[in-house]
Amino acid sequence: MLVLDRAHFQHMTGGDAALQLEVLGLFRDQAAGWEAALAAGADWRAAAHTLKGSARGIGLSRLAAACEAAEHQGEPALAQVRAALREALTALDQFAADAA
Repeated sequence: MLVLDRAHFQHMTGGDAALQLEVLGLFRDQAAGWEAALAAGADWRAAAHTLKGSARGIGLSRLAAACEAAEHQGEPALAQVRAALREALTALDQFAADAA
């Protein structure tokens, strides 16, 4: 399973480089909030669910799968979500660097 499905992301953004960078920036801005909610405990399910949808929308398949697993398996699976989020952010940084 891909960290970032570049073909999906290209399709969802119509190949528009400026839009891609804007979407990546928005995702990155929201990531800090998701990380905090995933660590805090009480709101982690809502954060995992929202993150799953956002990840799927831009082609972050592993992250979406980790979020879905956490929704079903519970709090012990959050470490996998946090790791997948870090991996996704690295992939997005690489995508942005390649686009520049």
